Amino acid sequence: MKLNDVKNQVSLGNPPGFEVHGIDPSIYLIFVLMDGERRPIVDERGQTLKFRSRSRAFDALRDVGVQRTEFVHKSAFDEMVGVGDGMPTEHREQVNLAR
Repeated sequence: MKLNDVKNQVSLGNPPGFEVHGIDPSIYLIFVLMDGERRPIVDERGQTLKFRSRSRAFDALRDVGVQRTEFVHKSAFDEMVGVGDGMPTEHREQVNLAR
């Protein structure tokens, strides 16, 4: 799904759910939640849109009328040998985008 498609869904009063994932300190991806699946937001060429800050990803969603999203940051601790119990960890936070 492209951001323009998101804008259309929002204008029809039928917005899907969204998640902004912090992949790295400088890479943030937006995912749309539809039909029980999580799909990345893509550009005009079908490539996953990448944002350089959490704020820029939130601004992109605000610009198309999205009011709420969930921010997700997964910890790498479960991938490190000898650290933790092997259970994946993540931080989830509901974010109100309305101004």
